[in-house]
Parts: sequence; C-alpha cells; structure tokens
Amino acid sequence: MANLATKAGVEGKNRLTIHTPLLKMSKAAIIKTGLTLGLDYALTWSCYDPRSDDRACGRCDSCQLRLKGFAEAGVIDPIPYADR
Repeated sequence: MANLATKAGVEGKNRLTIHTPLLKMSKAAIIKTGLTLGLDYALTWSCYDPRSDDRACGRCDSCQLRLKGFAEAGVIDPIPYADR
C-alpha cells in the first residue's frame, strides 16, 4: 500500500518495504526477545485506561494481554497496576 500511496512509490524511485518481525510471535516470545535485547519493560506501557496516579488499570484488554504474556514468559511485569 505504501508503494501506491506515496510519491516515491508511485514514481518507482523507491520501493518501500515494511518489516513486521513481531507479527507472528506470541506475546511471551516478544517479551523474551525484548529481555534478551536488554529492553527495560518498566519503561513500556500498554494500558488503555490508566489511573490518575500513573498505574495501569490491570483490567483492559491491553493490560490483560500484557499480563498474560509476562506470565507465559515466566517473568514478572515491572509496571504498577491498580488492579492486578
């Protein structure tokens, strides 16, 4: 789509390629890969409904998927949750 929706793509000057290495990975595999690469998950966020005190809600779909991924990876999620 990017090759059809950009001037460079339409003119054929540059072919755009979008890489999606995480697309076929489970949340647990993504978490393990991030840890291997030195990612500090305390600096990441997934919550759709954060609390005013900067804690993730722990209830929304995004929090539930994140918590499930950490549990399946055997790692404790380092961010604070209002309801865990």
